[in-house]
Amino acid sequence: MKILKKSDIALIAGFLAVAAAVWLAFYLLSQSGDLVVIRLNGEIYEEVSLGQNKKIEVCSKDGELLNIVEIQNDRVFVAYASCPDKLCARHSPINSGTYGIIVCLPNRVSVEIKTNKSSDQMFDTIIG
Repeated sequence: MKILKKSDIALIAGFLAVAAAVWLAFYLLSQSGDLVVIRLNGEIYEEVSLGQNKKIEVCSKDGELLNIVEIQNDRVFVAYASCPDKLCARHSPINSGTYGIIVCLPNRVSVEIKTNKSSDQMFDTIIG
C-alpha cells in the first residue's frame, strides 16, 4: 500500500475545492433568475423576481381591482380575486419546482413562473 505525500493530499484537496466551487456556481445560477410573469388579457402586465416578497395589484384599464398576486418565500399565489367563483384564489401556491400556472378566466389574468432551467431539468424521472 502506497502512502500519500503532503503534495498528493494538497493536490487532491485543490481538485475537490475547485469541483465544489464549480458545483456551487452552477447551483446558484440555476436557482437565480426565476421570474413571476403576470398577464392580463394575454399581454404581460408585470414581471417580478421570484426571490422578491411582494404584493401586486392587477387592475383593469379603468382602474378596477381584479386580482392581488402575492410572492412570498419563493412561492406565488392569488390572495384576492374579484371573480365570482374565486377558483384562482383557492389554487395552491406555485414555485419554480411545480411548473404550474394560475389562471383567473373571468378576469383574464394568468400567473406563471418563467424559469431559466432547461426542459431536461424539469423532470426527476421518466417512466417508460
